[in-house]
Amino acid sequence: MSALAFLTSEAGVWVSGSDRNDSKTLQKLIAYGINAYVGSNNSVVAKCDLVVYSSAIGDDDTELKFARRNKIRCMERKAYLALIASECKSVIAIAGSHGKTTTTAMLCHVAENIPLEFTGHVGGIINKEKSNYFDMGRDYFITEACEYQRSFLSLTPDIGVVLNSDYDHPDTYPTPQSMNDAFVQFVEQSRVAVVEENCFKQLRLSAIDNAKDKIYTFGFGEDADFRAVNLTQKDGKFVFDIAYEGGRVHNVALELYGKHNVLNALAVFAVCYLIWLDGKEVAKYISAFAGVDRRFSPRGRLESGAQVIVDYAHHPSEISATVDTVRLMSKGKIIAVFEPHTYSRTKALLDDFSKCFYWVDELIILPTYSAREDSDQGLDGSALANYINTRGEGALYLENYEEACKYINSTAKERDIVLVLGAGSIDKLGEMLAIRKG
Repeated sequence: MSALAFLTSEAGVWVSGSDRNDSKTLQKLIAYGINAYVGSNNSVVAKCDLVVYSSAIGDDDTELKFARRNKIRCMERKAYLALIASECKSVIAIAGSHGKTTTTAMLCHVAENIPLEFTGHVGGIINKEKSNYFDMGRDYFITEACEYQRSFLSLTPDIGVVLNSDYDHPDTYPTPQSMNDAFVQFVEQSRVAVVEENCFKQLRLSAIDNAKDKIYTFGFGEDADFRAVNLTQKDGKFVFDIAYEGGRVHNVALELYGKHNVLNALAVFAVCYLIWLDGKEVAKYISAFAGVDRRFSPRGRLESGAQVIVDYAHHPSEISATVDTVRLMSKGKIIAVFEPHTYSRTKALLDDFSKCFYWVDELIILPTYSAREDSDQGLDGSALANYINTRGEGALYLENYEEACKYINSTAKERDIVLVLGAGSIDKLGEMLAIRKG
């Protein structure tokens, strides 16, 4: 939402907006000159020609109700995103259960440095640019395409990317198949698609019309159109070659941690190939990409010297990938503190959550971050901790950040790594813990 606000303001339109809580993002909007505030103010809404609202906002929201009652035009975020996208010549949309923000940001980083004339819409703050949007022209619109509430189906991309399709958002998709069907529709709506090789099989995309000519695959397998080969890693960072078209090769040395980012890089390279960018230049800029905030972000150290890393992971597959990355660099214990995100996800993926922390030495579970939900829509963090304990894995449930901070400071040693995981406000815990730089 904030990126859309910035882009709209850049176009010379007066923009206002509200949120439930204060945040760094809200303060940045205010500093930019946007009339952003906490809470509700119907007198501001009364001055607007259009109200854009997130799908996380309920029909009982004070400002939304006022706008509708007074016949002010209202538009859901996904429709407004599609409207802005239509102002550009070509749309590149990155979809997937995980990795959208990093991949979109990486592609924008390449486009900025080539350079291309493009508009970029990213769901996180890019470390180097300290921003979540780009306004550099209208040839391309590069955006995340979120599957929540089927938002990505509002777009008709020239190039659609599917990074993966792990089951998520049970409040939108009652079954895994219903989510798969939505991803298939996204691919069908795209003029050309770039799809991870295993996802291509899972979604049975070979059955759609013109699949052979329309879909390009990427991955580690020999049948992928864009392959990562000759992989090596040091302390969780990977070096590899990109092979395509029967042997053309470019080398990439990622600044990002984790094998999953090799796949994200392949997706970016494939998109760049499809828009005729020079492969050698693209590989160079992919290698220089410094990542997105809250995506495996080192925050500093405890007084004991233990390293603190904050990550947005809130799905079992994301947590497993993050823990696997830490295992490559850890010389001591892995201490994870997890804030589950939404009650419905906690309930629907309960068994997967109980398995994804297998390699963690100590696990702390916090109360579920409710986001848009009420507690009766699923399970709280205490239920998750109890379930993990019944399986013999071991989890400590704590009520708040202060208790977690106190416990971690009492147990973590110099060589340990503390993982702070979740998509809610748990980044605050990372700031509380990391009292030393480095």
